[in-house]
Amino acid sequence: MREALELTGPLDAELWGSSMLGLFWRARDTLSLDEIGSDPAVTFGDPLIEAMGRIGGAEARLALAVIATVDKGELGLRAGEIRAALPEEPGEALPAWVADLGEAVVTDAAVMRENVFDDAYTMFLEARNRGGEAHAVGVLIDNNLGGMAKDILLVESIDSVQEIVREHPPRDGDVRLERIAPGVAAGRIHAAIELTDMTWDPPVSEDYAELRALALRRANEAPGYVVPAERSEIPSAERDRLIDEFLSSPEGEGFAPDREEAYAASLAIDFCADYVDGRPLRWSPVAVELFMADWIPRKVLGDADLFARLPTALDAWVRFAGRKSKLPEWAIAATCEAIPQWHETMVRRSDDPAAAGPAKEFLAAAKASGIDLEDQEALNTFVAGWNARSEVA
Repeated sequence: MREALELTGPLDAELWGSSMLGLFWRARDTLSLDEIGSDPAVTFGDPLIEAMGRIGGAEARLALAVIATVDKGELGLRAGEIRAALPEEPGEALPAWVADLGEAVVTDAAVMRENVFDDAYTMFLEARNRGGEAHAVGVLIDNNLGGMAKDILLVESIDSVQEIVREHPPRDGDVRLERIAPGVAAGRIHAAIELTDMTWDPPVSEDYAELRALALRRANEAPGYVVPAERSEIPSAERDRLIDEFLSSPEGEGFAPDREEAYAASLAIDFCADYVDGRPLRWSPVAVELFMADWIPRKVLGDADLFARLPTALDAWVRFAGRKSKLPEWAIAATCEAIPQWHETMVRRSDDPAAAGPAKEFLAAAKASGIDLEDQEALNTFVAGWNARSEVA
């Protein structure tokens, strides 16, 4: 509450409130099983605002006003109610800028993305407070993690970002910034943050939690809100067509349809289609790392023959995908060079039971019990027994 009295204006106050809400968001992983699914802002913040109400005074009214502005959920509503019930004592008038809280107007939006690998992009929303103070919030959205928000930054304006890109262009001009409708940016920001919220221990930056509430606030204020279209699943017929095209291409013509190389290519397609961003032809060094060092060990029950042949098959698939996507030769080469770097890690983690996901654990248990994984009836029987043992445990 004493910190609140030192705030200098609407943006400073929103940053302070967002940082506080970020503490609650970080602590959500400490919730008990009974509390999972509840709003961590309410769980951790409600005792705090109740204490503010009991103490009272200008400090309490100001702090509660900020929380009510930044959080648009249950905690914010409750903070507004408690603040409204507090009397204003003589000599305890709040700063004049408090009247401008929540009055920021979104004036511009832009997206900054990579031209070549397209591993991630940043959505910017620019806003201006009633007093004329401008700022822009940028949310980094990771395509390799299915569109999850990973980082949030605060800058002076979108023009300042454009100037930096112009004065310090990356290699081969690999970044472009273009204006978009604010409502489109807001929809993508909401979807990305929601996906991060649904993820256990997401790989976010140090600043993410502190600026999360501010980014959501700006997205809520954007005019012309557009709900992003849901990603459609790639049908199995389309995946089969891609495999057939690959096997008849110059890159894959030496591979037989019933051998490990074709299976490895199908795994690469499933990885991008189901777990990345739905584009099986988009590959990069980072995508290779995630595929080989994380996804394969967690998801795939393979043998030594598959792991020995996978690098060759993936190299051919990356070259095929790069040619079809018209990637520059340097980008295809850089992606292929990443493949041997992760082979040893893939094999080591695939042998580690602790690295396996639930599906792989189940298949490994079925195989160890002598179940033919191609026998659906036998698998169904094993599933029934597996579920029964899980319920007892």
